[in-house]
Amino acid sequence: MAKMQGVKEKLHAPLYDAFHVSDKDPKKVFKDFMTDPRVIRFFVDVQGKTRLETNMQAAGMLPSLNTFEARALRVIVSNMRIAEKKKITPKGGAGGSVEVESLAVTSESEILADLIYNSVISLIVGEKTMIEMPTFWFPSGAGISPGFPTISNHGEPDPTATFRFAEPVFIEPQQNFRVELAFPQGLPGSELTVDSPEKRLANIIGPLRIWVVLDGYLTRDVQ
Repeated sequence: MAKMQGVKEKLHAPLYDAFHVSDKDPKKVFKDFMTDPRVIRFFVDVQGKTRLETNMQAAGMLPSLNTFEARALRVIVSNMRIAEKKKITPKGGAGGSVEVESLAVTSESEILADLIYNSVISLIVGEKTMIEMPTFWFPSGAGISPGFPTISNHGEPDPTATFRFAEPVFIEPQQNFRVELAFPQGLPGSELTVDSPEKRLANIIGPLRIWVVLDGYLTRDVQ
């Protein structure tokens, strides 16, 4: 369909990209999926990702001559299930305790705290840093109802409960942009392995996704 010259449309169309810790290999943990031991970069590696993980068509750039007006930045973390070994005494007490694999859900909030209190988020347009703050500054505004006691969210599951920019950040056509999630003092638990009894962010297994969402308005040609 041909474009209408000089006619643009503006629509609310957030951009999102995710870092994925897969559960296909039980020996691979969070740190094994990082290409850089201190930084996770969003919007720059979109090849091979599904629609669940990104809606970007090209790495670090808007398609065609589109422009984007970023109004807010959100960080959403999927629900986790941390595997650990526990000693359980069979009913009746006969035979003593046995060690079994179980799912520990009580440490989910600690893993989430490892992420948001030990990292810094930067929105970079061109080579200019437009905003930079610790990750706790960018709540998700999404998640599961807080009525579930075993579920931890990064903020309230309410789309209005997010940090909005005082002034919009503009991304011009063909301009590179990215979001970086950096760990200035190192990834918490980097010295631990998947078999360690202590679970920190670096040594947890999947499935886990961390999404970064740029919420705002896309301007594009009308077709």
